[in-house]
Amino acid sequence: MLARAIDDGIVGRDSGFLARAAGLIVGLTLLQGIFTFLRSYLVQAVAERVAFDLRNALYVHLQSLPYAFYDAAQTGQLMSRATDDVNNIRAMLVVTMRPLVVAIGTFIAVAVILFRTDAVLAAVAIAPLPFLIAYSVRYGITIRPLYLGVQQQFGVMTSALQENLAGARLVRAFAQEHAENDRFEAELEELFQQELRAARRSSFAEPLTLLLSGFGLGAVLWLGGYRVLLGAMSVGTLVAFSRYATLQSEPAHWLGFVVGRIARAIASGERIFGVLDTRPIVTDSPNAIALGSIAGEVAFENVSFAFAGTRRDALDHVSFVARPGETIALVGPTGSGKSAIVNLIPRFYDATGGRVLVDGHDVRDVALASLRHQIGIVPQESFLFSVSIRENIAYGRPDASLHEIVAAAKAARAHEFITAMPEGYETEVGERGVTLSGGQKQRIAIARALLQNPRILILDDATSSVDSETEQEIRDALRTLMTGRTSFVIAQRVATVRDADQILVLQNGRIVERGSHAELLRCAGFYRELYDLQIRPGDAATASIGSGVDAAGSAA
Repeated sequence: MLARAIDDGIVGRDSGFLARAAGLIVGLTLLQGIFTFLRSYLVQAVAERVAFDLRNALYVHLQSLPYAFYDAAQTGQLMSRATDDVNNIRAMLVVTMRPLVVAIGTFIAVAVILFRTDAVLAAVAIAPLPFLIAYSVRYGITIRPLYLGVQQQFGVMTSALQENLAGARLVRAFAQEHAENDRFEAELEELFQQELRAARRSSFAEPLTLLLSGFGLGAVLWLGGYRVLLGAMSVGTLVAFSRYATLQSEPAHWLGFVVGRIARAIASGERIFGVLDTRPIVTDSPNAIALGSIAGEVAFENVSFAFAGTRRDALDHVSFVARPGETIALVGPTGSGKSAIVNLIPRFYDATGGRVLVDGHDVRDVALASLRHQIGIVPQESFLFSVSIRENIAYGRPDASLHEIVAAAKAARAHEFITAMPEGYETEVGERGVTLSGGQKQRIAIARALLQNPRILILDDATSSVDSETEQEIRDALRTLMTGRTSFVIAQRVATVRDADQILVLQNGRIVERGSHAELLRCAGFYRELYDLQIRPGDAATASIGSGVDAAGSAA
């Protein structure tokens, strides 16, 4: 239309045709605007949907990964994958996919028009294209590792930030603000340098593509102008041809940027799919059965277990039976295997040898959800979500009524302090329950376990970090919780385990002593030494098992 407007309208002095041509160009521009709106909206919608699906898939997959994965993973690295890496892919779709599609479509359409207009001039116009493609491929290969390094360092920086925020109270307690600032600044500086290295490489790409496309445009203008002078081509045709050549070169201006964005998205995609491709090692077997109502018998048959990446077994051929309703106490120094035992029962890990049985069923043959619904856990440091007390107690049973929640709280000796709060059971507890004391958090955790009404109960030293008065309140609550349930108690204090039906003393992954409190006191072993240490006056009265072991070793 531009060529005909010049040749027929201006050169041919046809004002009517010139007006019609101008009107048609305006109409085509309006049509282009409509399509531009549709294109922009659809590209945004697709990009947001991809980001949504990626984040959702990543989150769901993280829920399925076992404890062993989190033993080695950094929270900050996982968070950066779900945020910055996904954003890189989303940005690639929004910013680069449109130019890429437009470039391909424009090149094909314009190339056809150019060759139909003048084959020789068209060949000159597209001559730089092979060089552009070759350079872009090489650039994409060299820039991707740089962007991968940037994303990895972003994860390291995020991990440092996350640790500092999580440990804010500890940092201030030890006056380590400056040290933490220096540590974070060092990670930030490394990220800055990584970004600069990638920026230097990518900044060179666009000028080079402009230069190569400029050669093509210059050649078209020189050769086309020469042909106009010879009368082989009209001025209008040369203007139109130059405009088409410009349209064809415009995508080339974007080529370096597009390739850089795609390379960055590929680097982020590798990190995301590095997590998504991690297969859960603790999964339901194909013929897994769902546990119904159980009696609560737990048996270890010659069980061995080693944590990934360690040479020494955490458990070495351990065997015992916990009958329904019994309380089993696990005693021993740090690293003796106590936590390994209680982690194998709900199948947080799988035994490397032997079998763990619940009511005669190997836990590897039972559906995970049905197994874990039968087990209640009160950890040493209770984790609370930043929601209301009611929601925290009902976490295992979201459908529980307020009456049931209150009953569980009363049994856990928590009702009194909850009702004294401004909003009672609707009081928000803050991040990790920061507004509550340690004893209050423990009693909410006990109420949470009570509401679930499990047949098997695991108590991981639930009274080790509270004062004597709170300890007694928690013990009363635990006594209610343990009634009629098969309970496993990890404890550092003899007073906590003396009423257990069986006390298992572990050292180096083996059971070295077993029996009741009275039976073990009659033996000259670790338990008797621990008992003697803890009933002495003074500081030894609160000595931990670990310090008991050290003292015993020194005496020997």
